[in-house]
Amino acid sequence: MKIYTYLAIVMITSLTFAQTPEEKKKITSQYDVSKLNELKESFIISDEITNERIETYIAQHNIEKRIALSNGTVMQIVDIIDGKPLYVSTDNANAAKSTKTQFLHNGGGLGLNLEGQNMTIGVWDGGAVLVTHQEFQNATNTGSRAIIGDGTIATSDHGTHVGGTMVAKGANASAKGMAPKANLISFNWDNDETEVVTQITNNALLLSNHSYGVPVLDDMGNPNAPTWMMGCYNTDARNWDIIAYNAPYYLQVASAGNSGTSEYSGGTADGYDKLTTDKNAKNNLIVANANPFVLPNGFVNLIANSSSSQGPSDDGRVKPDIAADGTNLFSSIGTSNTAYATFSGTSMASPNTSGTLLLLQQYYNDLHSSYMRASTLKALVCHTAGDDFSKPGPDPVFGWGILDAKVSAETMLKATTGEALITEQNLANGSTYTITFSASGTSKLSATICWTDPAGVDRTGIVNSPIPALVNDLDIRLVDQSNNTYFPWKLDLINIAGNAIKGDNIVDTVEKIEITTPPAGTYTLTVSHKGTLTNGNQPFSLVLTGSDLTLGVDENSISNVKIWPNPVRDLLNINFKSIDNLTKVSLYDLHGREVYQQSIDSNQSIINHSIDTLQFSEGVYFLNIQNGSLVFNKKVVIKK
Repeated sequence: MKIYTYLAIVMITSLTFAQTPEEKKKITSQYDVSKLNELKESFIISDEITNERIETYIAQHNIEKRIALSNGTVMQIVDIIDGKPLYVSTDNANAAKSTKTQFLHNGGGLGLNLEGQNMTIGVWDGGAVLVTHQEFQNATNTGSRAIIGDGTIATSDHGTHVGGTMVAKGANASAKGMAPKANLISFNWDNDETEVVTQITNNALLLSNHSYGVPVLDDMGNPNAPTWMMGCYNTDARNWDIIAYNAPYYLQVASAGNSGTSEYSGGTADGYDKLTTDKNAKNNLIVANANPFVLPNGFVNLIANSSSSQGPSDDGRVKPDIAADGTNLFSSIGTSNTAYATFSGTSMASPNTSGTLLLLQQYYNDLHSSYMRASTLKALVCHTAGDDFSKPGPDPVFGWGILDAKVSAETMLKATTGEALITEQNLANGSTYTITFSASGTSKLSATICWTDPAGVDRTGIVNSPIPALVNDLDIRLVDQSNNTYFPWKLDLINIAGNAIKGDNIVDTVEKIEITTPPAGTYTLTVSHKGTLTNGNQPFSLVLTGSDLTLGVDENSISNVKIWPNPVRDLLNINFKSIDNLTKVSLYDLHGREVYQQSIDSNQSIINHSIDTLQFSEGVYFLNIQNGSLVFNKKVVIKK
């Protein structure tokens, strides 16, 4: 979410630890850095205006801007709305077991030894982590793996607990974090949008954790947020979507909030609709607080902590996105270098998730020498999440279910052998993506797409608007050999408390099809879109799993296409057999912008074409060829 105060800050423009310089350059080469810098300047101006409004109110009413409560919660005024202060607050070894993160660790059973080595994660919170705490020391205890990112800020128990949940090394074995060898950069919550953009552009930040938000009620049980704010796609949500769209490898992970037992009038349904500000963005990952009962062989049950804030967003989007254990987590606090405490809340569920996701990025890079787009990471964890037993499909309490790092890692490995599919594609305007495959039908068949959508229309001040915030509406369908069509899950906005239904989903950026007992045989998977795509195309990610998968080819694809060299430095050569006189060759960057387009009108049976790539920046691009009714898509890497 956006924090509205602006302070003179000292920005660290280069970390002393991070992914390698080559990896950072590869990631940021795909970003619209000028657009991100423009965003940063607009955030700074907005922060200054809002801070003046807050300071005026504080002076007139003689109140404190920041309050520390006896239970460790920190509250701070972030704006004045309708003449009243709006507060933001913190969202106050079993966690690793519940999400199965321990399977990724050294000796964890999968043989992976993933503990966050050479990886960096950011944390924004109500205060800084205690960088000298023994849990943040390096392996030789000669220095800290944590640094402060925005000058001198006060240390907090909450921030130290959150940071420890992510990266504590296990000096106290019960406090070991999800990524115990990873590095951490810590900020307070002031200017979070501005600082995130700086870390994205300067340091190729992949993940950040935000365990705070605007509660429905204040600490006295009185209304804090205006009724329209719950579930609303407001300016804060939109700002985070703009950031994500211009930095497609970056993923914000945030807590759902602790307003689960709060009651107010005017929501979309009793007991629901309690997500505020950035919790309603489309492109981030919002985490609910689960309280699973865990046995060595897995989950016995999956229940939500009653304090965890419920969704959905006003347009019926699945929010929260996912759940993780945030109940009674033991971790470091900032009282001393050896201090620990047990906290509960979505504040703990969120770093449990973000630390685990850092390991999944590390594993993907080990397998492919590149990182996943944020949409791929989100598709993977939503696809592999463990559903609760009471309601199949997504719901506005757990989202897609509880994070399952073990299945996510296994799916990544299976994708390298053809037993599963994880692919990053690009859908050009007016085109479809189609693949055929066969499955034995002995276990569930699942297909998930996810995309980073352009920012939608700001709904600030509008109560319970059902108008979709979605801009580029992609659709996934599965058709079996008997011509039965299978649709994705979606929430029923008319009956939020009921089970999810299946049909045409017009609101979510995650669409998932599940066939519990699939007929054995051949399937056709199609990804298409409605209307006209913003910027002429939309990158998307696809995850496909099932038993005995045998992947076929795009049935609408141009055959025998030769592309060389790839990676390319100066000249990309294209050769294919033509079925139509008219051919269109396009090249798109990672943001979906068409950077090259050439129409070829030829009656030749073989088309030969070349693209001078010296004019383009280094990075990943998508080649799209349309020849009559046939299409061809290919990822192209340009190197200098």
